[in-house]
Amino acid sequence: MLHEAFYLIRTKPTVLAQAAALGLGDVEWLVEPQLWRKGEPDRSPWNREEHLVQMKLLFLAWLRSEYGGQPEYERLFGALPLSVESFDQGWMVERFYFPEPVSEIEKALKPEVVQALRETGHPNVDGWISELRQRK
Repeated sequence: MLHEAFYLIRTKPTVLAQAAALGLGDVEWLVEPQLWRKGEPDRSPWNREEHLVQMKLLFLAWLRSEYGGQPEYERLFGALPLSVESFDQGWMVERFYFPEPVSEIEKALKPEVVQALRETGHPNVDGWISELRQRK
């Protein structure tokens, strides 16, 4: 059976500092976090580490395919080797498996915990708190 796994890939502060030091200006499009999803079988010979390594290499390959040749990419990454070591120097990846729907989390909250939620001053969030309290 396939299960959805989610991978959050984020740039480390060192890459952002390097971009600033090079005077690249706005490179948000090049360094913004990526959230990817992948179907993974529950009976797979792959272990957790192998899935993460795959995503690291896939990300670097995607980054070069998508932005290679752009002046900002070339100045920031140049001929960056497409290796796990290169990824680990500039990025981090987190894997989330079996995500829980927010609606299910809300249902599981104890009424006394919902009552303890404090107003935020954000009308939409405060409205959500009010609705949540009415459901409990």
